[in-house]
Amino acid sequence: MPSPILARADALMQRRRANTPEGEDVPILTDAIVEDDDFPVLLDIETPADVASSVQATQEDPPPSIDAAMLDIITHELTRRINERLAAELPGMIADTVRDFLAEREELARLQPTEPDPI
Repeated sequence: MPSPILARADALMQRRRANTPEGEDVPILTDAIVEDDDFPVLLDIETPADVASSVQATQEDPPPSIDAAMLDIITHELTRRINERLAAELPGMIADTVRDFLAEREELARLQPTEPDPI
């Protein structure tokens, strides 16, 4: 017995077939799964309590410990990378800041009223 979705889709295709030229071939939809096939079905449903206990069990595991030598290596590598990044980015940041500051001063100078010349 075909599913209702496939039956509706097939009816739509039949309607479309009536509107198309005779030379065009439109496929007919069929069920790909036979009811006699033995497919496994998931029937076990975890309750929220089961999920909470499994989450709690994973949270109770302590994180892996980092020995002092590894911590020292990580610290030095992070320091080196931060210094490289700052050395690469800092000149551009300073140039942008100076340019913005000078532009603001010029804008303020233009907005300041000028005193008339005494005659």
